[in-house]
Amino acid sequence: MLTGRGLWTAVALAVAAILSGTGWSVGAGSLEPGHFLRLVQDALCGRNVYFMMPVAAILPWSDSILQERKGGFLKSVLPRGTRLGYAQNKVLAVALGSFLAWIVAGMAVLFLYFVLFFPREFSQWELARRELAQWELSQWERGGAVSPSMVRGMAAVLLRCGLLAGILGTLGGICAVLSESSYLGFGIPFVGYYFCIILRERYFPDAVWLYPPAWISGDAGYFLLLFLVTSMELHGYILYGKLEEL
Repeated sequence: MLTGRGLWTAVALAVAAILSGTGWSVGAGSLEPGHFLRLVQDALCGRNVYFMMPVAAILPWSDSILQERKGGFLKSVLPRGTRLGYAQNKVLAVALGSFLAWIVAGMAVLFLYFVLFFPREFSQWELARRELAQWELSQWERGGAVSPSMVRGMAAVLLRCGLLAGILGTLGGICAVLSESSYLGFGIPFVGYYFCIILRERYFPDAVWLYPPAWISGDAGYFLLLFLVTSMELHGYILYGKLEEL
């Protein structure tokens, strides 16, 4: 998974979505502290990321079971171990591949923005330090540094993106096992994701629970974690049953 083209293609697509969704309202002079964090957080909550989410989530490893069976890998690996062990490893790898695609992309863009914009924020830090020495006020009150809440806010949004990607990748794995088709394994979660968005935007505007973008921007971490665990359990059950038929 880590050396395959699917994962790094997904990372590249996710990076492109974050970069293209960034609001480039950066003027001359110094910037307020934490500007690079806000750029990434706002981009992750933007429409470019919403639209690219299912594509980059399904690519890494969702149809790997089909590729391994087609290439004869299953016939060589199953006699050496147990079907249960293989199913558990496969379920974890599918979810982890989709999760890592967005986490790695978000961290890469965050590092890029840190290099580009943090030097211009540093002048504000120096100003706050001098004001602190003069007025003996708290550094956080003067707004002269990146507060922990800003870091937690950005990290929470990125984590929710990763969890949603893991869910979509796992659903893709389920569809691939049931249909025995890579096209349906990619297509069904993709269509279902956009179907939920269309239903909410056109017909049920109050159904926030049906709207995947709201899961990223809102406080839906526990819901996404529960959804992911349930999807992985279902994926493992279906995959183990399919392996028993081989």
